[in-house]
Amino acid sequence: MSACRPRVGAVVPPPAPPRIAIVVSEGDARGARLVAIDEHGDRQLELVQASATLARDTNPAVSPDGRWLVFASSRGRPLAETSLWIARLAPAAVPVPVTTGPATDAHPTWSANGAAIIWASTRGGHGFDLWRAPVALDGPRPVLGAAEQLTRGAGHEVTPTVAPGDVIAYAAVEDRGDGTIASHLEERAADGTIRALTTGTTDSAPAISPDGARLVFARPVARAPGLVDSELFIVARAGGEPDVLVDLPLTDESGPVWSRDGRYVLATSLLRGADGRAVFSSVIVIDTREPRPVARLLEDRVGPIARLTPAVAIAALDDAALHADPEYLPELARIMAQPIIESKERETHPR
Repeated sequence: MSACRPRVGAVVPPPAPPRIAIVVSEGDARGARLVAIDEHGDRQLELVQASATLARDTNPAVSPDGRWLVFASSRGRPLAETSLWIARLAPAAVPVPVTTGPATDAHPTWSANGAAIIWASTRGGHGFDLWRAPVALDGPRPVLGAAEQLTRGAGHEVTPTVAPGDVIAYAAVEDRGDGTIASHLEERAADGTIRALTTGTTDSAPAISPDGARLVFARPVARAPGLVDSELFIVARAGGEPDVLVDLPLTDESGPVWSRDGRYVLATSLLRGADGRAVFSSVIVIDTREPRPVARLLEDRVGPIARLTPAVAIAALDDAALHADPEYLPELARIMAQPIIESKERETHPR
């Protein structure tokens, strides 16, 4: 046994930092909190210190250097309103609010070099527009500099995503005036030039691949009269006809994000009930290099947990672990059927 003990005076290396691969917002009795999960979907740790009151922490985005996390949170506000907060990407990190005031600030992302935050805000006074501000991370606490307004559309500009060269793609949403809305995708070049990316009237939630070549976004698909669900589409950013990335009837997919090597797309998937309300939310992953891409479920070993808005934290995900995850729709069917099976078993074999 003594041979296993460190020598007197020997330097004992510090423990390795915890591996944080994927960040998700996880619903619980406290609202929603940010946790780290691995490629199997197992929770590893809670990332941000919990709020003292009911709050929703959502839409995390990891800085390009992997050290910081920006997210939208309702801390200190009504649940439907959010400000931007920043924390170190570490266990139980103390978050710092970096936007204040009555405006709703949402959907944050980082500039390509990590020197600025881009987000959607109502601070302009007439709906959501895109804003950008430099961020100082080398002081005692993160600080946002003066905010610059990037868009001034007639409707809303939301869910920004950044391409190389700080080109920003986003969803442009407008009120048709008849009680319905239209949404298409646009991009803003570094010089302020804006061009349309899609001609659809229901496109949303764009995500540009790390190399800037491809775009994934959400678009509704009509299955039958009165039966519509949102699917993920993929298209070359230079233009062309979008293709369905993977067909998942009866669930709504949205909020896609790319892995840092441009291979995987992660997204939120919602199963809705007959009244349209979300019954279950989960995070799925799709390998875009597969000949026939398959959606797989990131499911915690303790059982189904409501999760949404994923972000990727590391340069390379574990391919073998991701491909070992269960195929999404069959596993979702099993999850939804399990309470019914357990109830019938109790009726058949009462204790």
